[in-house]
Amino acid sequence: MSSSAGYGWSYVDQEAERRRQLRARLAAEAQRAENLRRAEARRAELRARLGELNEQAQGLRGEAGQLRRAYRTARVAVETVTVGAGADEAELTRAVERARAANARAAQELAEAVQDVWSAVLPEAVAEPERPRPTRAEARRSAGEAKAAAAAEAEAAAERARAERAERVDRVRAGALVEAQAVLDRDVPRCDPADLERVAGLVRALRAAATVPDVRATLTDLAALVQHSVGRRARDEERAELRAALAELVREAEPAERDRLLAELAAADDPAFLRPAVEAAVARADARRNRVPVAAALAEVLRERDYLVGEDFEDLLAADGEVVVPFGDPDPDRAVAAGGGEAGDGQAEGGGEPPAAGYGLRLVLAPDRATLSTAVVRRDDSGTGDAWQDEEQDESVQQWFCEEQLPAIEEGVRLQGVRLERTSAMAPGAMAAGLVPGGSWPQPPSAAAPRRRGGRSKRSGATGAAAVRKPQERGRER
Repeated sequence: MSSSAGYGWSYVDQEAERRRQLRARLAAEAQRAENLRRAEARRAELRARLGELNEQAQGLRGEAGQLRRAYRTARVAVETVTVGAGADEAELTRAVERARAANARAAQELAEAVQDVWSAVLPEAVAEPERPRPTRAEARRSAGEAKAAAAAEAEAAAERARAERAERVDRVRAGALVEAQAVLDRDVPRCDPADLERVAGLVRALRAAATVPDVRATLTDLAALVQHSVGRRARDEERAELRAALAELVREAEPAERDRLLAELAAADDPAFLRPAVEAAVARADARRNRVPVAAALAEVLRERDYLVGEDFEDLLAADGEVVVPFGDPDPDRAVAAGGGEAGDGQAEGGGEPPAAGYGLRLVLAPDRATLSTAVVRRDDSGTGDAWQDEEQDESVQQWFCEEQLPAIEEGVRLQGVRLERTSAMAPGAMAAGLVPGGSWPQPPSAAAPRRRGGRSKRSGATGAAAVRKPQERGRER
């Protein structure tokens, strides 16, 4: 139990939340449509690539047929890869890879067949006739020719070495081009369009590379560029989606914060750093907007318990954040009739009469946070004049409020749709009731009939926090 309590509250505006969810669903559907469009474009690119490979296969098949008809070479199998009309991106990617590999294999077999044909048609070496024994002059001439032949042989050996190096470069380059093509087929559709010209330049450099180190270095540069471009594009798209989502969310913030955060979102490289600021701004705006329904829920519950709630209680609590609501004075006649005891000891519907006059409840709504505090307060001119008696009286009223009022108030507010979570509490008697100047205390007009507690009352027709009516006067308005 507590003489004062602090709460964190939350209130969900069902209609506003529904609109937010609809906007989020609309954004998700729009993004889904964009993803489908990109996937369809990717499938179209893969189908076009598969068509090019099948055309290449058709040309290889024609060359192999001509060679077989002319020289009776072994048959070279050239595969044509097809897919169904409903093939997805993964199936198309596998088909492109299979067609590319089949064409490379057929081209290699065709080259070997051509080499076999040339080897078969070359004339056999003809043995030279026996020559007579050379003269001395012929010997000298022969020696010169031998030197020339040795030089020619050395040159031929060097040429063969150069040819072998060139062949090795060609072989390594061909393998690198196959690997590069696989990278391009898989990743180029996901690259940043701004990088495509650099990618094409590296492909040209790879085809023209003259040494094995140049081939390998160029292939490494190409793979690194493609990987970086794909990652950057994915990151940029993710940031763009987040920026759009935060821009939609920040529209719920207060105008000043909204304009500032929209400008920061537009200028930020990575909007993720602004997510906490956007969420905090929206939470503050929600807290300010929801103060009105929270104040209305409190007013409804306090009226049901016959507190002296003024007509403009809701407006003042939502705007100013602090209102004092009198409990009303105890009814001596009801106390004696109910228990035959002294005034202030009786019980009645709605939690019973307060033990003493001049007390009320202070409610405070924080201006920019979803927090509520309650505390029992006393009009400063309603004391007994004796500090000890005032202290005992404060504790008695605080005990009454904590045991007979606060639990029902908390439950009633929750039933109005406001979630309360108690964050602090002070036991009755731990601190004297707060004093409110008499001039600031809400003053009900004089009652013409005994008070009745426990029944629902209509709102007062007067205005102002101090313009309140006792329950019996509100009852006459029914």
